[in-house]
Amino acid sequence: MALLFVLLVVIWSTGFITGKLIVGLIDPNVYLSIRFFLAGLMFLGITLWQKRYFPPKRDLTKHIIAGMLMNGFYLGLAYVAIAKGLPAGMMALIGALQPALVTLLAFLIIKERTSFKSIVGMLVGIVGLILVVSPALDINLASSGVTLVTLALACAAILALSLGVTYQKLSISSSDIFSSMAVQNFAAAVVSCGFVLLLGERLFVVQWESFLLIMWGVVVLSGCGLFLMVWLLRKVRASQVSTMLLLAPPLAAVESYFLFSESMSTIQIVGFVVTIVGVYFSRVKAA
Repeated sequence: MALLFVLLVVIWSTGFITGKLIVGLIDPNVYLSIRFFLAGLMFLGITLWQKRYFPPKRDLTKHIIAGMLMNGFYLGLAYVAIAKGLPAGMMALIGALQPALVTLLAFLIIKERTSFKSIVGMLVGIVGLILVVSPALDINLASSGVTLVTLALACAAILALSLGVTYQKLSISSSDIFSSMAVQNFAAAVVSCGFVLLLGERLFVVQWESFLLIMWGVVVLSGCGLFLMVWLLRKVRASQVSTMLLLAPPLAAVESYFLFSESMSTIQIVGFVVTIVGVYFSRVKAA
């Protein structure tokens, strides 16, 4: 199980790198629309090939809502906020609240309990993440895109992700995961197409890098990363999965250091270590 968590964090971290690589090649929601639609086709093909059962009609709406929340609205709203000028560091900082929100929602909705040590570990991990993104928060609020609108969009994105994660733990968790992922990706594609129309996005540079990034998004990010996340949510506590993902932004910072020659300050390195310590203690289960 530990190896699967490591794999999830590594894959999730590459999503941040992909977001940087598509700049100038594909508009964000154009990319998401194509990625989710092709991922839906991929999971549909697997479902038909293996003759797996589809969700019953009475549960179909639940799968659609889960996909729209965890994929479409989360990434769509986050991209809209950033497109309107919200600094990526501020988005990451708001995203750090997601594990705590998932813990609260999981307790209120599905009565999922979390030990005191796990909560302390989660809080330590959040502090570590704040240290990692702190250099990106050195901004002039008067001239940046930090407004009530962009902050509301960012908070709405994190709420959508948190609700989507918690929703995965409800009755749909007993359905076939491949057919469920097909429905969820198609639903997310519809939401992303809506954001494309809303923002007027149209950029798609026809070259091999664009197609390679789409392939990575479909096969690795959606086919492996999101699939693994949903599978783990069916096996362990929702708060545990969400807390593990605190490691993704710091790991992305390390990857950027090697791939894009971006600098890493001492405080960021300390923050990475603090996040690892916090996540380790958060995995201590209640007695």
